[in-house]
Amino acid sequence: MTRKFRRLISGSLFAILSVAAAHSQGAVADNQRLQDVQGHYRLAQSFEQKSDWAAAEREWREVLKLAPRDARAWTNLGVALNKQNKTVEAVDAWQHAIEIDPQLAGALFNIGLVRVREQRYGEAVPFLRRALAVAPDNDGARRALALALVGTEQFREATREIARLLRDSPRDAQLLELAAESLMRQRRFGEAATILKRRLALDNETSRLWAQYGDALDGDNRTTEALDAYKRAVKLEPDSTITRYGLGYLYWKLYRYDEAERELSEVLRRDEHDARAAFTLGDLYLTKHDANRALPLLKLAASAYPNEFDTRFALGRALMQTGDVRAGVEELRAAVRLDETIADGHYQLGRALMQAGQAEEAKRELNRATELHNSKRTSERLPSLKSPQ
Repeated sequence: MTRKFRRLISGSLFAILSVAAAHSQGAVADNQRLQDVQGHYRLAQSFEQKSDWAAAEREWREVLKLAPRDARAWTNLGVALNKQNKTVEAVDAWQHAIEIDPQLAGALFNIGLVRVREQRYGEAVPFLRRALAVAPDNDGARRALALALVGTEQFREATREIARLLRDSPRDAQLLELAAESLMRQRRFGEAATILKRRLALDNETSRLWAQYGDALDGDNRTTEALDAYKRAVKLEPDSTITRYGLGYLYWKLYRYDEAERELSEVLRRDEHDARAAFTLGDLYLTKHDANRALPLLKLAASAYPNEFDTRFALGRALMQTGDVRAGVEELRAAVRLDETIADGHYQLGRALMQAGQAEEAKRELNRATELHNSKRTSERLPSLKSPQ
């Protein structure tokens, strides 16, 4: 073997041994890094168990120095930050986790839940939908999604999500209340009343729940039952002018005027500026042909609700009945401008204009009232058209 050949073999062997040594050193370094990561994991988890979130945060940051693409570590760092009310940083950490692993249900759920708690419902919905697509059995995510859907007025979808939750938890008070709210907003009053009856059969009945039950029953044309529900509501919270007004309104609606006057007067005794009670009581006095008592109440109501047909119309009638023709005409004109489709508005304005000596305008208003009245009668007589079969 020549000296040159021996040198060549010796150099090649050295190169092979050098590469092997480098690989060996890399493996040792990787193994050490893994052990370090595991050590920080254990420390972080031990701090979490003690609710020492600042220390846990430090350990998770150490993990991420060694393993910056560890999605689980980013998720846990977000939790530690959130526990310290560092919400912006927490969401940023969870966003990092999702960028690394888009199917990470925990990080998606956490962002959605934070947005719900901040009442940023529109931002919460897509994260919670994604979380449920990955983990459809996550009831916490489904509950948060239902809240977010109600918050964004997507009531039909919210009702479907709540119904799924109620199948497994039929006596969950919060779910029943959320279901009732969603159904009420859809004007599905009969279903809402059924749900609220189930809720009221549980513990912790409240005045608010009885009042809501009353509203659902009234919306379902069960006003007599609604009255009983509102009586229960007032009994539980007698100082609430809102609930007492509801009771007075139902008495008024059922033509039980003496009881309505008693409740509405009590509301105004407690709060003389309550415009809804003032309007209802003022309208009651108009019905009883006592315009003098009605007038100051209706002035208060019209001042509070100047863009409502009912308040301006009632005030106009009261002014006419108390002899203030000019002001009465102006109020009735204002009412008709707010809603030109109501026949009685044009009729009362026409009569007021006749009294004011404005015959031409009065004739136009009375003719318009007749047209609207006849149109309504015609539409009521026509059979409803069915779609082709």
